[in-house]
Amino acid sequence: MKPTRRNLLLGTGALAVVAGVIVAVGHRPMPSADSPFLGSSARQTLEAALDALVPIEGKSAALAAGVDAFLAGDDPLLGAELRLALTALEHGGLRRFSRLDLAGRTERLAAWESSSINTKRQIFQALRRVAMFSWYTSSESWEAIGYDGPWV
Repeated sequence: MKPTRRNLLLGTGALAVVAGVIVAVGHRPMPSADSPFLGSSARQTLEAALDALVPIEGKSAALAAGVDAFLAGDDPLLGAELRLALTALEHGGLRRFSRLDLAGRTERLAAWESSSINTKRQIFQALRRVAMFSWYTSSESWEAIGYDGPWV
């Protein structure tokens, strides 16, 4: 898809609106024992996205916990960007993303992957990378890809 000024303005405008709503509402996630960084709402959206993106059923909660724990000990700016992306995904349709069934979530992610709005495509790519990173670093995926594990 060829980048145009219109797509850039639409994508930037959409992200600015989401950021403005978050700031206006004063959204600050409350860390908990279950979610040390993201907060329960963003964590629920991340689990729903991972459920649609990871090929093995039932692993999304464990993968989301790993991502959440990683972000708690990493750069807070990176985590804030992921929280913003998850908020945009959650509220970027007629129904909340986390309340859709698996087919609906998969359909919305596919629509964002090929969207004419650059920001939606970027959010999809970021979530896909998070999903693939978290899945392939999990020891449960090693056998499926033919990796014996660390040799040391």
